[in-house]
Amino acid sequence: MSATELDRLRATDVYLIDQILKGRLDGLGCVVDVGAGAGRNLPWFVGRAERVVALDPRPEAFEAMDEAFFELGLTATARAGVERVLGRIEDAPLEPGTADLVICNAVLHFAADAAEFEAMLRGAWALVAPGGMFFARLASSVGIEGGLVPLGGGRFLLPDESERFLVDARGLEEWPDRLGAERLEPVKTTVVSGLRAMSTWVLRAAGGEETLL
Repeated sequence: MSATELDRLRATDVYLIDQILKGRLDGLGCVVDVGAGAGRNLPWFVGRAERVVALDPRPEAFEAMDEAFFELGLTATARAGVERVLGRIEDAPLEPGTADLVICNAVLHFAADAAEFEAMLRGAWALVAPGGMFFARLASSVGIEGGLVPLGGGRFLLPDESERFLVDARGLEEWPDRLGAERLEPVKTTVVSGLRAMSTWVLRAAGGEETLL
């Protein structure tokens, strides 16, 4: 791997890098990052996927994205090739079922309540093409249950003093079934010093052939 390629991975979520190294994300047609922010997970796919789409409800996110891509040395043509779509996940102005990969990284915990969480999750999942992958990192209560203060609506005050919508262990297992998703890997959860927990879904829409790893 060249220094340029490493640069494009330096800000990428480590669990997404894991999927890249396993060869699951080669030859993609369309990649959509929902709640993309500054686009930290997109540089690797620029020039590798046929279409790269960043969805975010905040115009300032796209300004930060341009700056981040420029610092990585992406050409003006490459930067312009990333489609910026202004909108919310739950009613994204994108064609359903067109993405070979949907990235939803550290986004779902911003849901105000369970209803909004479901709308956001289903909105993101609807973009996945048959046989496509859904990669999500989401805040959960796994391993930190004793340090949480309920705020109502599925939101909690965490030991790190942040407020997030959290999914519990049961929800992490049940939601893929409710979506009709196939699990490419078991749910993995990282607990950071007892302060917060982040869980990872690696799911696939029906239509593929790969087995569980």
